[in-house]
Amino acid sequence: MYKPIVKVIEVPTDALTAYRLFTVEMGSWWPLDTRSISIHSTGIPAKALETDPLAGGAIIEIASDDTRHVWGNFTDCDEPNSVALDFHMGQPMDQATHLVVSFFETRPQQTMVKLVHGGWDCYGPIASMMRDGYDKGWNEIFSFHFARACEKTRFLRRA
Repeated sequence: MYKPIVKVIEVPTDALTAYRLFTVEMGSWWPLDTRSISIHSTGIPAKALETDPLAGGAIIEIASDDTRHVWGNFTDCDEPNSVALDFHMGQPMDQATHLVVSFFETRPQQTMVKLVHGGWDCYGPIASMMRDGYDKGWNEIFSFHFARACEKTRFLRRA
């Protein structure tokens, strides 16, 4: 049994904005040039990321040749409090891990966002390697790119 990855950040925006950035606007901040199926399989970044943040909706990468890669499916969407996904980016669906992101508004325009990514046992003998890779990946994707997108909303509110 592998422990879930847990990442917690504070962002300078309200919970609803952070929730929508993570779900509806994921394609605006996700680093497709370094973290996509396309870049790893062809060396060419994906051109877009589409999300349908409703229970059963998908996260879909659109490759440069318009090939569609399903990364996972939303299993629960409780706007603006939490979102849950079965996540299998680049892996067969039976190797989906479980991702939950929760949004806690701590004061006006300040939200704590907690990411919990578990279910690593589905990878069998490569579970430890996959977990370690995602642990590092979430530092870049969540703790840097998502946090930076939330930070930019502060500047947009001032304009």
